[in-house]
Amino acid sequence: MKLNLLPTTVSKGKQAKSAVIFSVLIALAGVGIGGFLSVSSQKALDEAKTQQAESIDPAQKAYQKSADADTILASEKSVDLIRNAMLADAMIKHNDVYPDMYEEIKPYIPSFFRINSLSATSAGENANVTLVGTIDTFQQYADLMLAFSRYKNLISISRSGFIDRRQIVPSINSVDTQGRPRRQDEAPIPDDKLLRLAYFQSQPQPGGFTGEGNFGSGTENTKGAMPESSLITVVLTIKKDLQVPEPRQTLSAGGGTSSSTAPTGPPPGSGMAGPPPGAGGSARGAGGTPPEDSAPSGTGKKKGKGGDDSE
Repeated sequence: MKLNLLPTTVSKGKQAKSAVIFSVLIALAGVGIGGFLSVSSQKALDEAKTQQAESIDPAQKAYQKSADADTILASEKSVDLIRNAMLADAMIKHNDVYPDMYEEIKPYIPSFFRINSLSATSAGENANVTLVGTIDTFQQYADLMLAFSRYKNLISISRSGFIDRRQIVPSINSVDTQGRPRRQDEAPIPDDKLLRLAYFQSQPQPGGFTGEGNFGSGTENTKGAMPESSLITVVLTIKKDLQVPEPRQTLSAGGGTSSSTAPTGPPPGSGMAGPPPGAGGSARGAGGTPPEDSAPSGTGKKKGKGGDDSE
């Protein structure tokens, strides 16, 4: 058995000595950390003051340049220069408006519709596109509406000029009690033999080369409709702004303008023949006469000549 005969004061004295040494170490570490933080903070402050002093001169120069630019822009000479530059830029950009619009519409023109002319006129925020060409059958006349209805910017479509040459079985009457097939624009075929002979003799018979539609003429004139075809006019109203800046009004104005706010007038020309006189920018057929039938985009209503058939 081992006995601890040392007094308790001896062990407590050792513990007190260790605590004093540990406290001194902690104090020295705190002083070192505090000194390091003080030095680094002062260094960062000095660097920030240096950067601030260095940035004052460029900022002052930038402010002075901005003030000089405002002074120049406020002068009358600069206003005229800016207006002219913006007008020129708007007119240059407008050069592609008509070609781009034609390129948008071309994919929707069916292959059976032979185009003779394609033109467009401005109608405010919209545009009227007139297509003149030839087709052969009434089915093609109906399919035109469906083909152009695929165009996403289409508002309305109208057509005119088709001549229906299909044979029909007419209602019987006192002259023709048999209902003999004939064309819509032809008179009834008589039952009486002599009258029927006179009827057929009165029908026009081609006596040779007619040169209809400029086919076979040997000239470079535009080819029209062949004897069994029809020359028709299709007018599309589409969402397309074709308005252009008016140079005379813009240059005589007192302030600047842009392509979106410039005074507008009729387009100077699209490179193709415009609509017939009297069209007035509305959907009309050739010669300024109203089209035979029209229907808004997406409708299935179609009429033939005389309005006696629909789909």
